[in-house]
Amino acid sequence: MLVEIKNVALEIVGAVVSKNRVPIEERLGNLIPEKRISRLKKQVGFEAFSIVEKNICTSDLCFAAAEKIFAEKNISRQEIGAIIFVSQSPDYFFPSTAHILQNKLQLPRNVAAFDVGLGCSGFVYGLYIASSILQNLPAEKILLLCGDTATRSVFFDDISGLSVFGDAGTAAIISKAEGEKIFFNLQSFGELSDGIILRRGAYRNPLIVENNALNVRENFAVMDGAKVLDFSIKYVPQNLSELMNFAKINPAEVGNFFLHQANKMILQDIAFNLNLPVEKFPFKSEKIGNTSSASIPVTLSEMKHRAENFNTLSVMSGFGVGMSIASAVIDLKKLICLPTEEM
Repeated sequence: MLVEIKNVALEIVGAVVSKNRVPIEERLGNLIPEKRISRLKKQVGFEAFSIVEKNICTSDLCFAAAEKIFAEKNISRQEIGAIIFVSQSPDYFFPSTAHILQNKLQLPRNVAAFDVGLGCSGFVYGLYIASSILQNLPAEKILLLCGDTATRSVFFDDISGLSVFGDAGTAAIISKAEGEKIFFNLQSFGELSDGIILRRGAYRNPLIVENNALNVRENFAVMDGAKVLDFSIKYVPQNLSELMNFAKINPAEVGNFFLHQANKMILQDIAFNLNLPVEKFPFKSEKIGNTSSASIPVTLSEMKHRAENFNTLSVMSGFGVGMSIASAVIDLKKLICLPTEEM
């Protein structure tokens, strides 16, 4: 779905990760030889992973990111017309985590609050949803919270998961902005839904208990690495080409392609298939990991932390679980970004 939304802008972004960074050698040391770990580290690009303590949830990370924005950027809570929580690791089945955060953040009762159960494509999807409903709200701003504690969905001997996933939470302010516009391209590939799937724990398939324990392989996420790779390098370049044609921009005009930090090799392959320099595809999560819907805001916050330029005409693309792709052409020249925080 190609769509243009006018008079909206991404105003502020902030990200929070764990102060606990676990090296890939520690994650995989008991499972595969050292030489294989070294090769795998070069392929995926991840050296260490943000892994939160057991008592910290995704909502805690997002709460901290939002509070930082309110405290440092003089945003009034009364200006917020909606709070959207995008995650696949909510606090509870119900109520929605957005309502819990509405209370914790002391937002007014007249805000809309809801959860969106998306992963890798979640930030751009959230940006689309926020931009869409902002057109019909009396309020000037929407608070978008995205993140996951994805490391908790990985079984203890799952090399494919242990070598990529990290934990993070983010906050963003989407605002009404006269004359600004964002172009989107959203696509769904439900026939590939088993590419990344956690089959048990909801209502279709309950958790398995063996020997009075839940630590059973089937209770954790499964990722078909080959299917995810093929999907990413085939369909993401097509999606981005369609989007840039729709927005009538030349790829040479784009300063940065902020892609979901699936892994370094996938970003390089997408750049190659688009015939674009890999330097335009920032990979900044080498010491954080693939943080699902948080990964694009984390990339921006890491660039701010490293004093690198992110204020350009940009393309964003989240892709993965669903399978799904959500991309956007967006001008970030006025974006305010907070450096990455730890908790």
